[in-house]
Amino acid sequence: MSVLVHLCLGCGHQSAWHEGGNGGYTPCRCCRAGTADPDPAPMLLPTSTSPGGIPEPLWEPGTRRNVGTMHASRVCGCVACHEAALRISRREHPFAAPRLVGLSGR
Repeated sequence: MSVLVHLCLGCGHQSAWHEGGNGGYTPCRCCRAGTADPDPAPMLLPTSTSPGGIPEPLWEPGTRRNVGTMHASRVCGCVACHEAALRISRREHPFAAPRLVGLSGR
């Protein structure tokens, strides 16, 4: 599913890559040091189904993903992520289909 992430201003990688054991998955010195400098503005990391390439919905800010796996994490729930999710849910997602309006105006 698509997710909002904060990028590190120091290296450009996701700030989550600086947490816990995630640094072991990258050769980036900044990530391995575990000291992210997160950009306060979240970035949309869109995903799509495979096969098919159908755009996937957005994880709600603050929810847990990959529960029960070694890659379990919590989606950021900061105010900026909630505001961005609200904008995206109002059809600003770059892959969203246009909203169809029926004769009733709904």
